[in-house]
Parts: sequence; C-alpha cells; structure tokens
Amino acid sequence: MDIGATVSEVRKEYKDYLREKHPEWAENTVKTHVSDAFYIWNNTLLPSFWKTLIDDESMEIGRQAIYNYLKNDLLSDTAEVRAKAYFADLTMLKDFLDTVHGGVVKRVGYEIDCEKTVYKYAKMVYDGQITADQAVEAMVKEVPCFNNTSHKMTVMLFASMMNGDRYTRRANTETTLYFITQMGADYGKEHMINALKATQENVKYYYEQSGNKSNSICRGCKKIAMENDIDISFDDSIFEGIIPKNNTTDDVLTDQSGVRYWIYSPYDAWDEFCNTGIMTIGRDYLGDPMLYESKSQMQSAMQDCGTERDTTTYKNAVLEVWQFIHEIKPGDIIFAKKGTKTVLGRGVVTSEFIYDEKKPTDFKYYRQVNWTHKGEWEHPGKAVTKTLTDITRYTDYVAKLEALFVDEDSEQNVVPVDEPEVIYDSYTADDFLQDVYMSEERYNTLVNLLLTKKNIILQGAPGVGKTYAAKRLAYSIMGEKDTSRVKMVQFHQSYSYEDFIMGFRPTQTGFELHEGVFYKFCRKAADDDRPYFFIIDEINRGNLSKIFGELFMLIESDKRGVELQLLYKDEQFSIPSNVHIIGMMNTADRSLAMLDYALRRRFAFFDILPAFDSTGFRAYRKNVNNTKFDKLISAVQQLNEAITNDESLGEGFCVGHSYFCTNVTVNDEWLKSVVEFELIPLLKEYWFDEPTKVRTWTNTLREVIK
Repeated sequence: MDIGATVSEVRKEYKDYLREKHPEWAENTVKTHVSDAFYIWNNTLLPSFWKTLIDDESMEIGRQAIYNYLKNDLLSDTAEVRAKAYFADLTMLKDFLDTVHGGVVKRVGYEIDCEKTVYKYAKMVYDGQITADQAVEAMVKEVPCFNNTSHKMTVMLFASMMNGDRYTRRANTETTLYFITQMGADYGKEHMINALKATQENVKYYYEQSGNKSNSICRGCKKIAMENDIDISFDDSIFEGIIPKNNTTDDVLTDQSGVRYWIYSPYDAWDEFCNTGIMTIGRDYLGDPMLYESKSQMQSAMQDCGTERDTTTYKNAVLEVWQFIHEIKPGDIIFAKKGTKTVLGRGVVTSEFIYDEKKPTDFKYYRQVNWTHKGEWEHPGKAVTKTLTDITRYTDYVAKLEALFVDEDSEQNVVPVDEPEVIYDSYTADDFLQDVYMSEERYNTLVNLLLTKKNIILQGAPGVGKTYAAKRLAYSIMGEKDTSRVKMVQFHQSYSYEDFIMGFRPTQTGFELHEGVFYKFCRKAADDDRPYFFIIDEINRGNLSKIFGELFMLIESDKRGVELQLLYKDEQFSIPSNVHIIGMMNTADRSLAMLDYALRRRFAFFDILPAFDSTGFRAYRKNVNNTKFDKLISAVQQLNEAITNDESLGEGFCVGHSYFCTNVTVNDEWLKSVVEFELIPLLKEYWFDEPTKVRTWTNTLREVIK
C-alpha cells in the first residue's frame, strides 16, 4: 500500500476489515463500530486523532478526552458507560492499524507536529506569499493524513481567527490552541485577542448545534488569556441562554390546512433580515439550485464542495436547502429562533424562492418575509438545532409558539405588523366541472345541498373520486384554493372525542388538557365570516356518537350557534354556521355496520357515481387516443351493469372512473397493471364465493388489452 492515507481511506479499509473478520455482523453493526471508532475524530476532541493511536499513553489521553466530552453533554447521564463503549471501538481500530499496517505512523505518514506544518502554510497564504491551492498541494505532501478539503479548511480557519470572524469549520483543540498562541507570537496581542474571540463564537455555534460544551477548548483558551493578561471570558458563562439540541413536543397530529409552520435560525443576521424583509438559507456555493433535479444530486454537489459539517451523509444540509427552495410557500409561518431557548420573532412568507446571482455570498438564496413580530421570547421547551425545520405536524408545539404573539399582557418589545393578505389561486365552478367528471346540474344540486344542510356525505364505490371531489367542491364554493379554510381528517375505530374535541394527554409532569382538531377549527372559523370546510374521510369507520360527544346535536343546521357546556372544560362552545362538514363513505365496504339513524338525520347523502359517460371523461378518453384503452372502458361499463344487477352487490359496488385517470402515457404496460393489480383483486373480493364469475370477467378484461 502507498504510505499516506486520509481518514476516509483508513475508514473504508477498517470497514472492509470488520466485514471480513466478523461475517456474522449485520451491515448496520459494522457501520456502527466504524462510526464509533472514529468518534474522537468526528467530534474534534483534545488530542489530534492520529496522535491518539500512537501508543498506550496517547490512547489514555484519548479515553479521558472522550469521557470529559460526554460528561459535559447535557443530554447524557451515562457518560462513563458510553465512553467505555467508544474507547473499546477506538482500541479495535488501533489493533487493526498495528496488526495490518504496523501502526498508525506507517499507514498514514503522520507527522507528530503537524500543527506547525499546517500553521506554516496557512500563514504563508495569509501573508500573500503563496496561493491557497499551492499551500494545499504542499500540505498534502507533508501532512498526508488529511485530505485536500481538510487543508483548505485550515487555511480558512487561519484567516477567520486572524480577523476575529466567527468560523463554522471544526478544528481539533490542539490545532486551535497552537494557532492562537503562534498568532500572538508572530502578529502581536491584538491578533491573539481576535483569535480568542473567533474561537469563543465557534464554541457557542457548535454548542447551539450539538448541545456539547467544548470544555477542553475553553480551558485552553482561558489559560492563554490569563497568561497574556487578556480580559475575555472563557468559562461556562458563554453557554448561558442556550439550551441543547433535539427536543420537541411528542404530539404528531398532522396539520393539513395547507399552511405550514417552520422554525428557523437566522444566526447573526436577524436584524438585517428584519430590516430587509427576507430570510436566507446560505449554501449558495451550489450555484443555481434549479439545476438539481433531486436531493441526491444536491448531496453529491455538497460532497464535492466539502464545506458542510455533516461530512458523512449531508442529510440535514440537503433537506434544509431542498425544503427552503421547493417546499416553503407564500403564506407559511416562520418562527425565528436563537439557539434553542430564545424565539426572536414571527413572520409570514410572501414570495416564492428567489435566486439572485448578484447578491453577496449567503444571500443569493432567499425568500421575502413579512416579519410581523420582533423581540425576544422564551422558547417553550427545547428547540431543534437545525437551521430550518418543518414543525407543522407538531400542532401543540405550533400552538405554544403562536401563543407567544397573542398575549396582550406581554411585556416584550414587540413590533407588530399587519400580516399581508395571501393571494390564493382562483377556483370556479367551471374549474370544478373540468376537474371532476360531473354534470353541471348535479354540481348545482350538490352545492345547494351542502350550503343548506351544512353536513353532507359523499358516498360511492371505490375509485369514483370522492376525496378528489370533496376538496374541489370546497374550493369552488370559496372561489379560491384557500387551503387555510379546509381541514381534512380520517376516522378509524380508535378515533375518539379526545382526538376530535379535547381531552387530557400525559406529559412529563402529569396530564395536560389537549385541544382537538375540530375544536381548533371551529374556534378559527368563529373569527371569520367566510365559509370553512371540514372534510372527514372514512366517516363510517368511526363511532360518531363517541367522537362528537355532546356536540353531535350541534352539527345540525338549525342548531348552529347554540352553545353547550364542554365535557373537559368550563366553557360554552358552539359550532359556527360557516363550518360545513363533508364526510366520505365507501359503499363497497361490507365490513362496516349500517349507519345509525342519528347520523343519517344530520347528514344529507349524495351519490358520487362512475362518470364514464360524462362530457369530461369522454374528452379525456378522446385525448388518450388508445384503442385498447377504449375497449377496456367499454368492458368495465359492461362489468358495472353486471355488478348493478347482482343481488349481493348493487350500484354501490361499481368500478369507478378514477382507476383510469392518469397523467402518465397510457400504454400496454400501464393497462396491464390496472387490470392485474387493481381490477382483478377487486373482483376477487366482490365475488369471493363465486369463482366462476371472477374467472369469466378476469378473462374478459385480459382479452380486451391483448
């Protein structure tokens, strides 16, 4: 083997070694042992990584460093046990290097005083004696144990420390402390102070990201400061006001209203973002982001650039950028935070994603935001540490954040701004008739029924497009695709009053009253004169009396506005007259009992029928322009006649038209998949006790698409 291996090269060799030595280990087990062996490298602890693996004395220093690091992890109370596990894997790695390669020095060509070498070349770049590329080329030869990217980071680290800029690149403690000391010796006390301040900011930055206190760096910097009579605090006080990583509410009910909620860290640019009305995500070194068709392409580009902290998968970085570009939309709510304890403000996104090549670095990717509130609030609990996180589904968490900005007695320095009106795409009755294959007469009947009765159930066979029609019915009545006024849930056998209205949920300290999805929706609608639509899929799968409880009576159209005392709360509650309930029911589901009279009395039932003969479907069929497709549709219409005339089935079991609606090209393969994997299994379920009918219609359907 060639002498001079990087960390990644040794890592790969070690992984292959473990696979061969332990064939009984699963792949995930191998990966875990490799990852844990390189723990001291990934977390840039006190000793330089390769130096740790030289002898027993250096290994003991490494063991103690791991323990000290874990001991100061605020999320861990098992530091000793975890440190032993990590050290065991580090020992296995050392045994591999000693046994297979004759030691770490022979394998990686490690120079004990590599800090001096990298400092020498970084200094030459800063002084303008050589270029960064020339320095990297020289360092790769003299310090081959690190790759080009590592050496590039060293050059950037040097410049940041010299100028006193906060840096977001990781360097081990020995290198950092050596740089600070030498900068003082070569450039004077002022630059040593700059380096100390930059390092302090770096420690804060990584504490916010990981929750770990870098005590070894703090102790070293504090010693340097004292020895040089520099007044700078490097103790635990720098961690005040910051709470560690990765803790959010456990409630995972999904908010399907359309508006999404995000928590976002603007780092040190918050004031500028507020003044200019924007938010950015950085990472504009990727160039035009629209050139990346997938997350994997973006990840490859990030790996090539090598500027991210997460150098193993880049998972978080890719997700943040992808969501910022493709998933955030106008109308979404942004909560800005500092660290994991402080909320800085709230805003509403007002633009699509913008890429401006002319803007300065880290501002090329941005969205316009109306920052409606600016101040400082205590974060409820502990926030995640990512730059951007979608928190929409954590409804309790979102409610607690929103509550920060509606407290009229708050003494915070709030600067409220009127939220801009979000413009939604228009949606008319003509749009509905174009999207949903239904006659204009039936559409008008359906609209009048819903507006008069307030509650309807769309019932029909599988594949007639009940869910598709329900949302578009709501949009057509509103005149726009206002997703904030439409809510959709799905009932099931375990769905309860506590989920729907309110109930007590366990917390870490006891029980807390939790407001249900329908309660929140009605409260929101009560403050608005416009129509709201609550859609319930599989409504017949839930126990309606149990779910609605005392409010079952209030859903009737003539009981709207009537107040009742809630079960769990000393509150009078009513269902607003502008709330319309659209239920959906599959008439072919024989596993369910018939709906009771109480439900039928409160809802109007509207049949959604197969629409093969509708004007819209005929136009779609003509556009497909496929002879086999036409033959299959004709066969299915004949099949539906047979199903309708079957005494054990009936019209409610007919095959719906949505089975045949697609945006892909209709070809033989697509037709075969519909027949074999959707229609035939459905017929086997319908006629499970009549195999002759199943065979007859199976052969018929297969024959028409040959």
